[in-house]
Amino acid sequence: MIYDGTGAKNRQESPEERLFIPAKPQISFSDPERRFRVCAYCRVSTDREEQLSSFELQQEHYRQLVLERPNWELRKVYADEGISGTSLKNRAEFNAMIEACEKGEYDLILTKSVSRFARNLVDCISLIRRLKNLDPPVGVFFETDNLNTISKDSELALTFLATLAQEESVKKREAMIWSLAQRFKDCKLLTPPLLGYDRPRDAAGNYIKYAPLQVNESEANIVRFIFDAYLYGWSQERIAGFLSDIGCRTKTGSAQWNSGSVGYVLQNERYCGDILTWKTFTADLFNHKRKKNRGNMDQYYYTGRHEAIISREKFEAAQALLQNRKHHVHGALPSLHVITGGVFHGFVPINHHWVNDDPGPYYDSSNSAGGKEKKLRVAKSAFSAFDLAGYQVVRSQFTQARYEGPAVTVSRERISFNLFCMRRFAEIGHVQLLLHPSQRKIAIRPCGEGSIHSIRWRPHREKPLYAKTLCCRYFCAALFRMMEWDPDRLYRTRGAWMKRDGEQIIIFDLENTVSLVPLPQADGLTARKRHAEWFPESWEGSFGEEFYDHIFENSLFYMERETPWQSTSPSIPAPGLEQFTAPSGQELKGRIEMLGRKEGTSYDSTGTAG
Repeated sequence: MIYDGTGAKNRQESPEERLFIPAKPQISFSDPERRFRVCAYCRVSTDREEQLSSFELQQEHYRQLVLERPNWELRKVYADEGISGTSLKNRAEFNAMIEACEKGEYDLILTKSVSRFARNLVDCISLIRRLKNLDPPVGVFFETDNLNTISKDSELALTFLATLAQEESVKKREAMIWSLAQRFKDCKLLTPPLLGYDRPRDAAGNYIKYAPLQVNESEANIVRFIFDAYLYGWSQERIAGFLSDIGCRTKTGSAQWNSGSVGYVLQNERYCGDILTWKTFTADLFNHKRKKNRGNMDQYYYTGRHEAIISREKFEAAQALLQNRKHHVHGALPSLHVITGGVFHGFVPINHHWVNDDPGPYYDSSNSAGGKEKKLRVAKSAFSAFDLAGYQVVRSQFTQARYEGPAVTVSRERISFNLFCMRRFAEIGHVQLLLHPSQRKIAIRPCGEGSIHSIRWRPHREKPLYAKTLCCRYFCAALFRMMEWDPDRLYRTRGAWMKRDGEQIIIFDLENTVSLVPLPQADGLTARKRHAEWFPESWEGSFGEEFYDHIFENSLFYMERETPWQSTSPSIPAPGLEQFTAPSGQELKGRIEMLGRKEGTSYDSTGTAG
């Protein structure tokens, strides 16, 4: 029926007025009237010799296949050797072939099977669709599967075949993981050569499978230098720069070192004769991204597997220093000191950046001061007239509604001194944080900038005073373990500020610490900055400490006026605690000389040529 301009029916349509336009015929790669530009793709999944010989046969096969079809013109054979098919990454030839197809250089890709083209279902389907939607479209012919992707009904079969190929890769990966796990369990260790070591060979020159590594003495000297220089105080960047300057070679033969290559040496347990299995693993089958093993796979740690280049004590010292450097502790190996004189006898100066959450070394350092704790002479005149046994000294928390003295708040990562402490030390540039683990006391005292473990107290004296906060995650962890505190709570301790003959100190008794609990708001929500003091259960039924116990624990407050404080007594390295002594400058210089030097040139322990 035909309509006029008004939409009304006009007259009947006659068959002679129809125009039939047929669809274009489906592309047929066997059409003798059309010439097709063809490329072929080959891939082998390993680099073993028998696979590589098969690889050559594949290329020859496709040359013969194209010759049998006069309308096909083979322009290029693309080939990837030893590359997995589960990812497009690193398949340089494959990606170059796809790029050439998108530029219109080919009409057809020949390959053996779907598994050779891609073992990843998503990659396979998306690539085929991409090629099919080009103008003109590019087809893929899978010879073994007899599948042409240009045909209309190809995608169902392609999806099924690609799924099987992907599942085959999954099963192979599971078998490989099981095989590796059994090898590691049976001490059949994969030990590729690294700087300082070589893999042993038999008489025919072939590598001996699973044999322990052998020391390469010339390379081992570089390893020993790296450890000694780092423990002496050099940074990884400085070590790398020096090795590059004097022409030392890496295991791969490069003369350029960087901090990463030095760090790899410092963290590798194989230098002390041990082997840790499965440090990294392939987390994803398809992107092949390797991740650090953090309990994802079973591991084994074998000790004494081969000859050590570095002693175990030196290796462990380097690991401790590496951890401290992550927290901005620079210089040589950190050490613990102890004060052996004055009112701070047995106190340990704290390096609040030191990576150590074990309270044991603090006890050992404090006890190394020697003998029993020195008792200060208490003035008798104040107490001799009365027998005060049975009386208690009331705790300040019970008598003061508003506290105006020094206080310190401790969380599991921070220590904060209140504004009172800042005001009393307003003119002080640097302080030391002190701990006496047995007495359960911490203190701060003024010190010089060059003193051991000095802390910058007030950086800008012209700016207003604020509470002082120290970030000390590991020391707080040790303190929480020492005091058996709940790591999810805050703890606050009141202290005492004292001054005599120009010396001033602030001491906090941790035995009188209270925990802080958040105060609820009227609407039931928790206020973030309002807390109430939660007294320990041990305080129940008493007002304070027994009088004479209080005097003994706080003898510093009641000592005779003529007794000197000696609060500035210096600290000394804690004797008998160091398991490892850092190398001296002379020893490091000897290591440098062993590396070799330019003719007529010598170096000192700083690496400076003379």
